[in-house]
Amino acid sequence: QRVVLMDPSEDPDDILRANRSREKTFVFDMVFDHTATQEEVYVSTTKSLIEGVISGYNATIFAYGPTGTGKTYTMLGTDSEPGIYIRALGDLFKGLGATAEEVDYTVSMSYLEIYNEVIRDLLNPSSGFLDLREDSRGSIQVAGITEVSTTNAQEIMQLLLKGNKQRTQEPTAANGASSRSHAVLQVTVTRRSPRKETGEEVRVGKLFMVDLAGSERAAQTQNRGKRMKEGAHINRSLLALGNCINALSERGGSRAQFVNFRDSKLTRLLKDSLGGNSRTVMIAHISPASSSFEESRMTLIYAYRAKNIKTQVPEQTSPKEFGLRGSVRVVRPWHGLPREEFPWPNVSSEMSFPAAEGQQGSEAPSSQAMSTLRAQLIGAFREQMEMRHSLMELENTNIELHVDTCRHLLTIADWEREKAQVACKDDMPAKEEKGEIVEEEDREVDVMNSPEPHEVTVAREEINLLLAEQ
Repeated sequence: QRVVLMDPSEDPDDILRANRSREKTFVFDMVFDHTATQEEVYVSTTKSLIEGVISGYNATIFAYGPTGTGKTYTMLGTDSEPGIYIRALGDLFKGLGATAEEVDYTVSMSYLEIYNEVIRDLLNPSSGFLDLREDSRGSIQVAGITEVSTTNAQEIMQLLLKGNKQRTQEPTAANGASSRSHAVLQVTVTRRSPRKETGEEVRVGKLFMVDLAGSERAAQTQNRGKRMKEGAHINRSLLALGNCINALSERGGSRAQFVNFRDSKLTRLLKDSLGGNSRTVMIAHISPASSSFEESRMTLIYAYRAKNIKTQVPEQTSPKEFGLRGSVRVVRPWHGLPREEFPWPNVSSEMSFPAAEGQQGSEAPSSQAMSTLRAQLIGAFREQMEMRHSLMELENTNIELHVDTCRHLLTIADWEREKAQVACKDDMPAKEEKGEIVEEEDREVDVMNSPEPHEVTVAREEINLLLAEQ
């Protein structure tokens, strides 16, 4: 469907500016006007993702747009017109209830906000600021986040309302209840179903629902002090999000760019949602006001670019599923050993472990191969330790040479300093007592005319030898 953004400053009678119109046309999957209901928005954008979450896929829905355009209303809604949150959770539990006799499932949720580039747990605000971590699969996790198990949508909504009371909201000139932070609701669905081969199959699906804070201009919101600082952090994270969208939309083309997800906590948290293993819906919000033309134009540009992002969504299975029927793929033989020398019968590219017990005859070649690999691994480890030991010895020798060089340089510096002090005293006024003057002059003449001491000469020779040795 098409969206035409009209230029409010365009004058049809202005001939000179006839070819300078800023009118833009965009094409999106779905377009809603002011008459659209919450039900229409949910059915057209989000409902189709719920079945995938139950099947073990990740899904993300986030609202994007300037401040005051209705993002929180779309996601949270009101009592009479509930938003995407409660509608999606209701359908999620309905779908799980339909398969309750065949599988066991558990549902947990977490709720957080990103305020001034720090992460706060809205369900447990006393836990302080949280950090982002990366797990063994490369997925971004929030360390220390509170996850609460739930059994129905009403419990999640109660927790959601509890978290919203802790969310940072302040009035501005553009919006009387402006959200000053990005809020992320994560619902994790774990399904366990029996299987004949493995005994149990575990699938994990995650549903992310994100309510972004709106981009804002200080002149429009009339923010000062703390509000201006909050707006700067909001714009910074949204700019990082826009840069990621730009880079992802050009991936695979002639202008492929590096996608820097580390510019902001928001982009790191949405890394999988934007360019990874997630089915993502971006609901862009704009204002019909002519004064918001620039904000609406940039929002539509980012939304159009996000539409061009292509992702491949894998099924999220737990490692338990591969307990007996897993496989090991030989990527590269150790230490250049040819594949033909491995004592495995009829091995092409995979080695499958038998699921049945008592097949000791077929396990013997595998045990022998594992012993060979283990011996090679131990040999490589010992070789690495010997290299580390040699490097440490070289480092110690280098330190000793450096200490000796400094010691000899100090000896030479003391001698040079003594000569300099004698030279300086030649310019000082003579003392009153004659005998003392004569004695002092004799000592200075001896110092100036005497050759270098033996230790200074030795120090110079040692320095030359040390430099040659280094």
